[in-house]
Amino acid sequence: MAERVTYVRTNKIDRYACALMLVGLMLIGCRRVTDFGPVANPAAAVKVREALLGEAGSGEEGAAVATGTGWASLKGTFIFDGTPPEMEPYNVNKDQAACTINGKAPLQQTLLVDSATKGIANVAVFVRKVSRVHESAEPEGGQVLFDQKQCVFLSHVFPFVLGNTMDIKNSDPVGHNTNIEGKNSFNQTIPVGETIAFKPQKEEAVPVSVRCSIHPWMLAYFLPRENGYVAITSEDGSFEIANLPAGEDLEFQVWHESAAGPGKSLILDSPEAKELKWSKKGRFKIKLDEDEVKELNLNVPSSAFGL
Repeated sequence: MAERVTYVRTNKIDRYACALMLVGLMLIGCRRVTDFGPVANPAAAVKVREALLGEAGSGEEGAAVATGTGWASLKGTFIFDGTPPEMEPYNVNKDQAACTINGKAPLQQTLLVDSATKGIANVAVFVRKVSRVHESAEPEGGQVLFDQKQCVFLSHVFPFVLGNTMDIKNSDPVGHNTNIEGKNSFNQTIPVGETIAFKPQKEEAVPVSVRCSIHPWMLAYFLPRENGYVAITSEDGSFEIANLPAGEDLEFQVWHESAAGPGKSLILDSPEAKELKWSKKGRFKIKLDEDEVKELNLNVPSSAFGL
């Protein structure tokens, strides 16, 4: 009899337990809808994401959002409007045998203007942000030479694509101390005839100075960028940047070591510059059509420089 009572009680307990489990499962099932909310609409999610990215891209640090297709090129010339100043020789006060040419100190490179064309050399023109990068503008993972001879840096404004290696060479019969400022700090002595490999890791918003503490008149500028959409004007003032993203707004920064704008930005207010909506930060925007080769001819008054 005792065994039967135990069985009946156990059977009742099992039934109660099962009932409780069923209620619990029903409650859990009901609660799942509340916890996870309504089913997402994929199309709506894409629109929200695009809106958020658009707002982020409007700021200084926002990432560019791809809106176009294909590729295009921009080229042009910076022409000095007026009579350019004459460059004085560097103050070579030591190692004259190695640092002069036939006993004469080299001329400064503060503002180099071609006597025939009045083109301005060493103007840096580069895109601030891009949404797409053509393979021709990607880093090749190779070596890029930065040399010094007769106590002058042979590349006065030195563009560099991150991912490559910078070979800092000393072709002089005297030692040099190469000091690169900015995010990619480098400060080492380069012995006579030797080369030191250096791999910068960070992009700079504008060129940073390179000096030699042994020969203080030595000066150059280093511009590391994440892609090859950067150009330095040649002796005749010309530049070209190929395979830019077409069909979308591109913002360019323009810099020169003697420019009077903030951060050495080159500010223009000529009719050509006004069409480009040239800003007080030395920037302009332009949208290129696919396969277009856009050419700019820009006159630069002497007032744009702080000499």
